[in-house]
Amino acid sequence: MTEKNGFVSTMFSFLTGAAIGAGLALLFAPQSGEETRRKIRETGNQLSDDARESYERLSRDAQKVVEQVKATSEKTLAQVKSLVNDAKSGIKGEMEEKTPRPTKTTRTRSAKS
Repeated sequence: MTEKNGFVSTMFSFLTGAAIGAGLALLFAPQSGEETRRKIRETGNQLSDDARESYERLSRDAQKVVEQVKATSEKTLAQVKSLVNDAKSGIKGEMEEKTPRPTKTTRTRSAKS
């Protein structure tokens, strides 16, 4: 998950830098105010679209990872439960084998008469 956080941070930094750079370039360009505002609006819209696409792609990727982790966890949990049940059965069997079974014994009378 740290890798994803690093990607998000990098993407955010890139988009922020791109927006600032585009804004400064437009402000210092020798154009009319109307043309500059139009270009700022177009650039803002483009950056917004790019950010939205990146967010949606990241969301899809994160959802896939969550589904994979969930499936792997469920599979692992089932395997652990199976191992525990097998161990319980094995221990129970061993206990039954080692436990002495009561035998019928006849009491003998001593010959004290």
